[in-house]
Amino acid sequence: MSFIKWQKEFLTGLPEVDQQHQKLIETLNLLHFLLSKGKIQEEIREILHFLDNYTVEHFGTEEKLMVQHSGQIPRDLKERHFREHRYFIDRIQEFHGLLEAYQNGEQEKEALLELFEFLCTWLCEHILGTDKETASHLINIQEEASLAPQGL
Repeated sequence: MSFIKWQKEFLTGLPEVDQQHQKLIETLNLLHFLLSKGKIQEEIREILHFLDNYTVEHFGTEEKLMVQHSGQIPRDLKERHFREHRYFIDRIQEFHGLLEAYQNGEQEKEALLELFEFLCTWLCEHILGTDKETASHLINIQEEASLAPQGL
């Protein structure tokens, strides 16, 4: 059974972004499963590797869209969004360091629980907040562009 089920509240309306968010939720569910089973070695490293790739692919997707429509997205929203991405990247790097420093003991499990909590909080605060707010602007921009008269 999944810890978090994909639901319509997670949808931003941007298909590529939504697919990437679904993958993050799947990974969060895998991490939850591994922690509940006490398996915390190679699989966890694979999850961190996924998160590294996720930051490049997913944040790249979102940031490219924001840059393409830079003048049409509120500056403070764009700056906040970029700042939150950098914070996520920094936190994932911290978790890499923690896992390298600890052996397979209680301290490592505490670090993994902290990682799990961070990802859950990220899901709630960033995806359901900042991502949805940004997506709303991007969708409005796309709709306005599709309604604009085409040149003859």
